[in-house]
Amino acid sequence: MKRYIYLFIILILPVFVTSCDLFDVDTFPTPNETLKGDLRDKDGNPLITEQPNGFKIRIIETGSPEPRDFWGKPDGTFFNSKIFKGIYKIVPTEGAFFPVDTVETEISGITTINFEITPFVKISASIIADGTNLKATYTIVKATGAGKIKNARLLVSKWNPNVGLNYNDKSVLRDLSGVSDLIVGTTEYTDQISNYLESGVTYYARVAVLSQNSFGRYNFSEVQEIVVP
Repeated sequence: MKRYIYLFIILILPVFVTSCDLFDVDTFPTPNETLKGDLRDKDGNPLITEQPNGFKIRIIETGSPEPRDFWGKPDGTFFNSKIFKGIYKIVPTEGAFFPVDTVETEISGITTINFEITPFVKISASIIADGTNLKATYTIVKATGAGKIKNARLLVSKWNPNVGLNYNDKSVLRDLSGVSDLIVGTTEYTDQISNYLESGVTYYARVAVLSQNSFGRYNFSEVQEIVVP
C-alpha cells in the first residue's frame, strides 16, 4: 500500500509544481517609460532651486482622477524612468514661479518636455572671502505680480555643494517685510558672516529670497564655491 502511495506522489508532484509556476507568472506591464525635461525662464536660464521643497512635476493619466507627483532637481531638470505608457496631462507645480499651462501628451519610450516658467524673483549675487568673513553682495528683481518680498538669506556650507535651506552650516537673515518692493528692487545689499572662514576649507554659498507665496518656496542664486587658502 505504501508503495502505491509513493508512486502516486511521484506522478502528481510535477503537475502540482507546473500549476504553481503558472500562477506565479506576472502578466502585468512594468513602468518602463521615461519623462524628462527642464524648467527655464524666457531668457533660457534654468530654474535654480533646492530639493526637496523646490518644485514637483505632476502627471495625470487619461481616465484616472489621481495625480502622481515627483520631485524635480536643483538645476531645474526633472527625470522619471518609472512611468506606464499612456496619455498624460503634465505640469510643474509647487515651485517659486507663476503657474504654467498643462501639457497633454503620450509618454512612450523617452519623452522630453521643457517648460518656460517665470520665477517670482531673480537674484544676482557675488560671494567672496574677505579675510575670515564671508561677504555677499546681491540685487533682487521681482517679477510683476509676485508677492511681497519677505526676506533674504545668505547661506553657507562647508564642503557640501548642495547648500540651501535644508543643508547649511551657517546663515544670516535680512528681514525685508517692512521695506517696499520698489526700494528692494533698486538697492544693492551686502550681508556678511563674520569670523567664520577657516584656512584650507572649501565653502559653498548662495543667496535665497522669499516672496510671499502659498507654498513658502524660495528663489535662489547659483551656488558659488569659495576656497580659503
